[in-house]
Amino acid sequence: MPDSRPRRRFRLPFVDSLSGRLLLLTVIFVILGEVLIYLPSIARFRLVFLEARLASAHLASLALEDRDMEVTPGLEKVLLDNSMVVAVTLSRPGRPDLMLGELAPAARTVDLRQQTPFTLIRDALDCLLKTEPRLIRVIGPAPMAPEMMVDVLFQERDLRDEMRAYSIRILTLTIVLSAIVAALLYAAIERLMVRPMRQMAAAVIAFREAPEDPARMMPPSGRSDEIGIVQRELAMMQQSVRRALEQKSRLAGLGAAVAKLNHDLRNLLSTALLNADRIEREASPAVRRLLPPMITALDRAITLCGRSLGFATTETPAPDRTRLDLAQVVEEVLATVDPDPPAAPDDPLLPAADPGPIARACAIPAGTTVLADHDLLYRILANLVRNALEAMQTAAPPPDGHRLVVAIGRGSGDEIAIRVDDTGPGLPPKAAAHLFEPFTGSARPGGTGLGLVIARDLARAHGGDLTLDSTGPEGTRFTLHLPVR
Repeated sequence: MPDSRPRRRFRLPFVDSLSGRLLLLTVIFVILGEVLIYLPSIARFRLVFLEARLASAHLASLALEDRDMEVTPGLEKVLLDNSMVVAVTLSRPGRPDLMLGELAPAARTVDLRQQTPFTLIRDALDCLLKTEPRLIRVIGPAPMAPEMMVDVLFQERDLRDEMRAYSIRILTLTIVLSAIVAALLYAAIERLMVRPMRQMAAAVIAFREAPEDPARMMPPSGRSDEIGIVQRELAMMQQSVRRALEQKSRLAGLGAAVAKLNHDLRNLLSTALLNADRIEREASPAVRRLLPPMITALDRAITLCGRSLGFATTETPAPDRTRLDLAQVVEEVLATVDPDPPAAPDDPLLPAADPGPIARACAIPAGTTVLADHDLLYRILANLVRNALEAMQTAAPPPDGHRLVVAIGRGSGDEIAIRVDDTGPGLPPKAAAHLFEPFTGSARPGGTGLGLVIARDLARAHGGDLTLDSTGPEGTRFTLHLPVR
């Protein structure tokens, strides 16, 4: 049976690290750059060598111009040996050619007048790679007399030896230069990039192991480059995750507590409701007029207990939408939150004559309807109204007194906007910045900040939203957006 396990590829541990890969790439790039420099350099070296041979052969052939001088075989050999050529021919326009040595068949002919950069590089590599001894013929103009053509024949072995020696010097320089550049570049990037990234990787691993531990947080960086930005964003992200985990832990504890208290609280409320029904049947007419709001509140409290566990487990109940009279719901909220309000003036939009009490008014036109869940809409409005009343009760009243107005605001064509305005002192900056965050958005000491969070969740469950439009010393305005359909 064939082995189906994946085969492990052989890898060098050094290459698995970022610094190792960086060093290896640096060496490769430096060597590649040196190769690109070496090819034209060796071609140029070969061209200079050939031109030097032409110049030496031209000087040797000048001895033939003196007709009175006899060129003996010994002198000819000395001239050719000093020029390091086998034979030389000097062609002069309008005059006979001069020649030293004996011509022989050449394995390769090079005409310096027809050389291009490509042919120079090609011929240089060909010369380096050949190993057998061979004669090479070179034709070109005389360096000191361009009108003359010099034709020399010499052993290619001399050129090959010089080119190989030159290549060894270039290779040695390349190795030294690669080592120096790679070491400097490696040290610089190791300090500027690799080490900070290694620290960030270690911080992420440590934070993943214990995100609740403040000691595992990455310290902020003072760098202004991209790595510094990543370090600061990572530190901020760790703080946000840690706060979110703390909030979820608190919510989990709250859910456990609510689950334990839910059963007992519902029993107590049910008992109170039964006693209220009994009192309603046996009490006097005056007492009976006061009992319906209390019975309604007990019914709503029992329903809330049934849904409280769902809120604690971050499960928003699905709304049971019906067509509601919005003004009637608002009046019910105002009456239930404070059953004994002070007398308000005839015009609901005007403040009370007494600047001390809080004037409350429902400025919603009669007949305005909304498609929503009655209990959930009541909870949203009750939370907003209660927060507004508490804020105004703890602040000095303005000259014309505090007032709370629930009215219809500006909404889009497919939504209705319910506006809750108060003349309180406004929200603190910290509370406004974290308004819809559990345990951080409370504006009063001891508050949990869950009221507005739950109210917004209920609004979004209806397909709408809850927003803070404005807040300041002149008052605060919340707007509840609900879809029309």
